[in-house]
Amino acid sequence: MSIGNFAAAALAAGLAWASQDTAWAQTYTCPTLGPVSGNTITQEFPAGGPGGMFKPAWMVSFGFATAKGLYITGAWFRKKPTDPWMQVIYDARLSDIFVPYHSGSPRYYDLSTFSFNLVNATAADAGPCGRVLGGKVVNQLRTNALLWKADTDVRYANELVLWATLGAANYNYVMSYGFRDDGQISLRIGATSHNLPSVPMESHMHDGLWRIDMDLNGAPNDSAYWMVHTEPSGSPLQASDTMAAFNGGVEGSAVWDALKFNYVLIQDQLLVNGRGHKVSYEFMPVRMGRAVHDELFSKADFWVTRYHPGEDMYKNVTTYVNGESVMNTDDVIWHMSPLHHEPRDEDGFIDNGYWNGVAMVMWGGLDLMPRNLWDRSPLYPNN
Repeated sequence: MSIGNFAAAALAAGLAWASQDTAWAQTYTCPTLGPVSGNTITQEFPAGGPGGMFKPAWMVSFGFATAKGLYITGAWFRKKPTDPWMQVIYDARLSDIFVPYHSGSPRYYDLSTFSFNLVNATAADAGPCGRVLGGKVVNQLRTNALLWKADTDVRYANELVLWATLGAANYNYVMSYGFRDDGQISLRIGATSHNLPSVPMESHMHDGLWRIDMDLNGAPNDSAYWMVHTEPSGSPLQASDTMAAFNGGVEGSAVWDALKFNYVLIQDQLLVNGRGHKVSYEFMPVRMGRAVHDELFSKADFWVTRYHPGEDMYKNVTTYVNGESVMNTDDVIWHMSPLHHEPRDEDGFIDNGYWNGVAMVMWGGLDLMPRNLWDRSPLYPNN
């Protein structure tokens, strides 16, 4: 094929794809976003389960402010419209974003020592099916994750997502909160935009410092546990999983070990499902690795403290630990999500004295996975 014929064929193919895209845009029906009252969204999801008996929903309240970004001020879940709302979260947010550079300086706290604001959200942020709330927050309903599959039976998860972008000088931080129809919650931080102009090629960390006040079925009666998987060597080759009171049942910290599949579990001592099993949530890290810095708060990956008003600064978490019980009480979970940024050519280059380019987004965070929230496989149609 000659170059001219190839170009003509490529153009025709491009026009054909453009025509298909236009047709898709004309025929695709966007999912219905739930009603908003003030800063509270109520989102119902498609029905499922035997005879469509389940129609799950989330009710989520949010806020945003200078030097705080986007945060959640309450989240409630129900499996069907006749159920009462069950509280899951009282407050979830990034307490801070710690950015230490490899040379030892600078060491930024991008929330607590600056007055950064959220940038304005646009229609491009929201996409064809989303919307912008308060000029800053993007609200979307996504169908993008496989929930379950059994041979030819399949269901995709639906997720209510709230996200916004903190304009932190040269950096942008995407703060995202997702609430799935099976009860799972995703907390994400994404680092993107421009490398630091003074040292654009110096490696550094972006540590998302999460604070989650978990009020599962209300504030009291929550207990914290530490989960450990053990894969022994020798004989017999019998692996084991153990669930023990976090730090012996009192405030403290724990180091995450990839070989042990560690996670924190928050269990309500009074809430049980239809099979009599206690309901809990598993705090599963989504991370690139472990970051340990000189700062004391970074020596552990998880901290659990009893809730007290005013105890909200991650960099001061070590001062909040004073031996109080984390069993049958109101627990706060602290977690550091590290992102290691080793600059590369894909980040951009210096052009006439200016940095030209944008750093690809890196993601970290937590998945809060329900355990025994359902009596059966979520939204599975068979008995």
